[in-house]
Amino acid sequence: MMKFFTSLVTSCKDVAGKLRSISGKANGIEFEDRQMMQHFGFISIPKVGERCLFLQFGNVVIAVASDGKDHPAVKEGETAIYREKAHYIILKDDGTIAIKAEGGLDIDGDVRVNGEVKDKTGNLSKLRDTFNQHTHVGNLGAPTATPVPQDTGV
Repeated sequence: MMKFFTSLVTSCKDVAGKLRSISGKANGIEFEDRQMMQHFGFISIPKVGERCLFLQFGNVVIAVASDGKDHPAVKEGETAIYREKAHYIILKDDGTIAIKAEGGLDIDGDVRVNGEVKDKTGNLSKLRDTFNQHTHVGNLGAPTATPVPQDTGV
């Protein structure tokens, strides 16, 4: 016989990088250190107080965790990895990837781009063109100096 229990997470931890061990309470029944199943390619440790569904098959209990927070909006065919609504990666159906990281984005390793790099004002090629107009004076290529205006106290 299979039973379903909705619960709130009381603890969850990573066990040697191989599986998640989750605990929760549901209808007066306490589940401790049960294996939590997750989708292939996705891994997370839910916070205490998040929702969880425990499935019991005889003596075997597995858990599937969820959260009640707002999720990033996705369309049919799209996939998102998110922490909060304002912190996500979305694999979009049109072939693009949307990343929002309010704390910034750190990349360890080389970045290779096959295509144009753009910002809100246009292509990176504009910045490159401006840089290429920069010149140096003298045989040693010493940089030119722009005098700094003195504070006249006026």
